[in-house]
Amino acid sequence: MEPAGLLIIVVFVVVYLAITSERVNRTAMSLTGMAIVALILWILGTSDFKILTEHIEWSTILFVTGQMIIVTVSRASGMYQYLALTLARPSGGNPHRLFITFIVFVFFISLFFDTTSTMLIIGPLTIEVCRALALDFKPFLVSEAIVANYASIPSVVGDVPNLVIWHATQINAGSMFIALIPLSVIFLLISLPLMLRYLQRTLKERDMTKCEEFLALDPKTLIHSRLEFYMSVGAMIAIVLAFTIGNAVGLEPSLVVMTIAAVMLMMTRREVEQILRQVGWGTIFFIIGLFGIVAALDLTGVLTDMTVWAEATVGSNKVITTLFMFWIPGVISAVIDNVPIAALLAPLAATFTHMSSVVVLALISGVNIGAFILPIGSPANIIALALSETEKDPIGIIGFAKVATPMAILMMLIGTGYLLLLTLFI
Repeated sequence: MEPAGLLIIVVFVVVYLAITSERVNRTAMSLTGMAIVALILWILGTSDFKILTEHIEWSTILFVTGQMIIVTVSRASGMYQYLALTLARPSGGNPHRLFITFIVFVFFISLFFDTTSTMLIIGPLTIEVCRALALDFKPFLVSEAIVANYASIPSVVGDVPNLVIWHATQINAGSMFIALIPLSVIFLLISLPLMLRYLQRTLKERDMTKCEEFLALDPKTLIHSRLEFYMSVGAMIAIVLAFTIGNAVGLEPSLVVMTIAAVMLMMTRREVEQILRQVGWGTIFFIIGLFGIVAALDLTGVLTDMTVWAEATVGSNKVITTLFMFWIPGVISAVIDNVPIAALLAPLAATFTHMSSVVVLALISGVNIGAFILPIGSPANIIALALSETEKDPIGIIGFAKVATPMAILMMLIGTGYLLLLTLFI
């Protein structure tokens, strides 16, 4: 490994430890880390900043940015308040029933939206309901991020890494769904009781009069602008189509999302500057910083060395290859965004498809479960943290990890058994 690669690894570890300590601003730290690795590449003559920025996953960043703009306009229209009340009313204000309703809702929409979009949709909605019913929203947001990550496993459009792997391996989308949907359902059945226990620890006495007043409202009265409301609904439908029909014809979802965001900004009756001020720029620049460090790992050959090592390690044994393609990306996805990990290992998985398609299923499962072993593994987790910070009641990286990490490890163990079972039939 080149000296530059070793230095980049050191910077990555330091940045990660600093972020998890929660003693420094995570956005400032990730951008500082990107600046440091850029200087290292320049000083050692390995690369320059222009080349580094060209290797950043800008399509993912633009997708997140466009979604945040859409969410901001939709929130102003009253759409989230409308959906929140519509979902909350059947629960009668009962926290447990409400929690189950939201979790099941997240599970199903995660089959059609990527995890980032899911959290951008459900997060503000959750906060609206919890504030109205005097509930702590943190257990809801953490649990929803966890569910969004594992519920997306069976669907090609469920998350960006799934799309990347599907493109590289050309695995049959229908067969993939049939093979992996039982695993996601098993995870839901196992995690729901555990998450309900987490919720129970946060419950306290509430003002039921306030709850009854909220639930007695007519959802239609919460719509502030019918034009923006229908525009927001149309935007959500267009995003689903972009990930299904559009992707099949080569239309980039990030292009669709940015186009929709631009149209909504043009048509909104509100001040565009005010809307843009409400976008979570801190989260966006945090992701840019992380992607910059990952790009440096790629430029210095660290990620390539990992791939070569993988090919030499697994050999031709189907079981070993399946376990490798599940656990290695799963563990790495805990600390590096799962999109570049998927992009790196998808071609490797494609070379192993002659053994069994389970190898590809293992990679998809690994990057999705591993994404919530630690909070920075997935943009969905970061968005949950950012939303709580916006509300001045932060979840915190340690707070997120206390719940998500044990659950992710349990699911990795269950996933191992499930994938080994699949190797007997596929």
